[in-house]
Parts: sequence; C-alpha cells; structure tokens
Amino acid sequence: MSSLEKVQSIDMIKYFRLFVAIIVVTAVFYLGFEISQTPNAYSVLLGEEQVGIIVEEVLAEDLLKEAKLCIEEDLGGTIDICSELTVEPIRASQKEIIAKEELIFKLKNQISYDINAYSIKVDGVEQAVLINNNDAQAVLEKIKAKYIEEGIKAELISFVEDVKVEKKLVKSLDDIISVDEGVTLLTKSSEAQKIYTIEEGDSLWGVSERYNLTVEDILKANPDLEEEGILQIGQEISLNIPKPILSVMTKEEFKYTEPIEKPVRYEKDDTQYKTYIKVVEPGEEGEKEITAYKVRINGYEEGTEIISEKVLKEPKESVVIVGTKTPPPKSATGSFRMPTSGRLTSTFGQRWGRFHAGIDLAGPVGTPIYAADGGTVVEAGWHGGYGYLVRINHGNGFETYYAHLSKVYVSVGQKVAKGEQIAAMGSTGNSTGSHLHFEIRLNGEAKNPYNYLK
Repeated sequence: MSSLEKVQSIDMIKYFRLFVAIIVVTAVFYLGFEISQTPNAYSVLLGEEQVGIIVEEVLAEDLLKEAKLCIEEDLGGTIDICSELTVEPIRASQKEIIAKEELIFKLKNQISYDINAYSIKVDGVEQAVLINNNDAQAVLEKIKAKYIEEGIKAELISFVEDVKVEKKLVKSLDDIISVDEGVTLLTKSSEAQKIYTIEEGDSLWGVSERYNLTVEDILKANPDLEEEGILQIGQEISLNIPKPILSVMTKEEFKYTEPIEKPVRYEKDDTQYKTYIKVVEPGEEGEKEITAYKVRINGYEEGTEIISEKVLKEPKESVVIVGTKTPPPKSATGSFRMPTSGRLTSTFGQRWGRFHAGIDLAGPVGTPIYAADGGTVVEAGWHGGYGYLVRINHGNGFETYYAHLSKVYVSVGQKVAKGEQIAAMGSTGNSTGSHLHFEIRLNGEAKNPYNYLK
C-alpha cells in the first residue's frame, strides 16, 4: 500500500469515528429530550383551577372522599359536592408534588358543596331548618315533652297542625339552626282568640285559673262583662289564649259514670182533667260507665272525647197517668199541682246559710211551666234576682211564684187555668243552671210547696 493510500485510509477512519460520535450525541440528546417531556405526575383540578400535584392518579378520588368526610364530620351532617374534579397527567419536579394531607386540606377549603339539611314544615309552611334528621326529630320530641304528664301515654300525644320533616339542600350554615333554637322558634306564642261557653259552676276566677289567665285579662277581652256580674250558663265569652306556631294535643284516658234517663210511658185517663198527672210507677234511672279522653291543647283543657260506654244498670220504665178531660173554668181549685217536670235540686228551708223560700226543679231550657192552680196573673216580667218571673194570685191569700224563666207566655191581668202553660224554663237572674224556682205564699209568707202539692 502506497503512502497516499495509507493517509486516505486513516482519514476515512477519522471521519467514520466522527460520524458515529455525532450519531451517539444526537441520540443521547433526543433521548434526554423525550424523557424530559414524559409525564411523571398528575395535576388535580377543581373546575379549571389547579389544587395540587400528586404522583398517583387514583389518589385524587380517594382524597376527595376523605375531604368530604372531614367536612361532614365538622358539620354534623352530609353534603353533596358541586365542584367537578379532574386529573391531568403532567411533568413535574419532585418539589412540586404535595403530600396527601396537604391536598386534603386544600380540597376541604376549595370545593363547593350543598348541605343536606332537614326542613320542618307546619301546615305546608317551612318554619325551621336543621342540620340532620335526628336534630329535626329532636326538636319535635322536645316540644311534645313539655306536655307529658303522668297518665298520658306517648302514643296519645300529637300535633294539632300537619307537621312534616323533609330533606332540603342549603348553601350555608347560616340557614341552619340548632335544636334549642328550633324549640324556641316553634313554641313562640302569639295571641289567638278562643270562645268559651259558660258551664254550671263556672266563675271568672275559675275560668282564668284553667287557662292560665288573670280575671283582668278576661275582662279586657270582654268589655261588657263585670267582675261581680252573674255568669249565665250557655253564655259565651272571649279568651285571648297564647298560641304557638306548633300546638301539642294530649289525651288522658279517664272513666266516669252517668245516669241513663228512664223511659216514661203515659197512660190516658178520660175521667181526669187534662191537668191531671199521676205517677203510678216511678221507674228508676239506669247507670252507665263512660271511658273517655280528656283532651288538652298546649296544656289547656279543650274538651272530652268519648271512647266507649258500658251499661252498669238498665233503667226501669216510669208509668204516668194523664187526664184527657177539659179543665174547669180558670179559677182556683184550692189545690196545687207540680208546675213542671224536673229533678229536685234544692228543697225549701235553709240553704248555704240562707233561707230558701221555695223549691228548685232542674230541666232543659224551654221545659214547659204550668200554673199550679187557676188564678189571675199579677206579675209577668223581669224581677231582679228572680230573672223573668210570673206571679199568680189564687185568692184566699195564696200566690205562686215561677222564677228564672226563659220565656213568659202570659201577661198581667190574664186569667189562667190549673195546668195551663204559662212559661218556659230557663236560667235568668241569679241562676247557675236551667231550672224553675217555685214558691207558694200564703198572705205573703213563704210555705213549703211540698205541703200543698198533690
């Protein structure tokens, strides 16, 4: 080989080595570039905002669940997450990658969510919102507990209004109240007017005690009422009773006995006048046991609800003979008949430390009142404590009084026959219930009617 060929061979080797070196350098550079662009982590996004960078993609959903649980634990309720979580692969340096705990903290503070709250609705109107169903039920149970007393079963306690607890999404804790706040809100009272009907034995003081009012409260609600005035049975008065948003009804079971009215069979006697009445078989009232609920609303007695009735003793029939003949002219016969049918409630003589000048016979308002004997009406109208009164002069010094009438059917100067209807029973004047106060006077002196009635 010539020296020229040797030189050329050496140059070729140099060029080849240079070419190989260039190829290697180029390959190394390209490989390094490719490696630098390959994702090695994941960006966690809420919407379009990056929250942090993690190494494992599957961690994102798990950490979001942990953040949700932390929020629910803090709230004491559950939430629905509104933010959309996405994960994108990226190339990141080691120091850009954050720890799991830090990402959970960031997620807690950046996710948006709705709170699953519970709404208490009263008659369809939302009145309170609680953090969870347990709190909502606790509010209702605490309100009921205010009225639980001995003898009242839990199943007999209910709300007067239609109450529903419904799930509701809210944006902020500001819309939610505590259990105690809920109880206070639903039991806050406003005044509501109640009409009360006077019953036998009622007084203003007794009614005020029953409804936790003062006598002054009742008088303010009833301008026409006087503190010392007489209350009439059946009279209606207004009561301004506190009424909360949510009212509680309680029912307490109790038992009592009540008489069963005896049936009356009338037999006609055409030999006697129409004014003739004779009881030949007195009969006997029966008795029944009644099981009932005493109903209260917010602790105030509202009435009774009959559950069942059981007959303890059957009544016995009464037999009464009645005359059918037309009575004689309207003049005194010299004897007196019972002026009405009814139950004897007060006898002649001393009563309650005072002298009672007649007898009291109780019966329903409107029960017919008859002249005890023929005579002339000398008074028919209002007479102070007697209320509406009819007074009949029978001659020979005898007069009869018929008091507390609801209606008067005769006038002064009118002649009436024995047994003729003259009025209807009532409760006017100083009276505590529907009855007839009947007197017989001789020369102005009150006599025991039972010594003259036949």
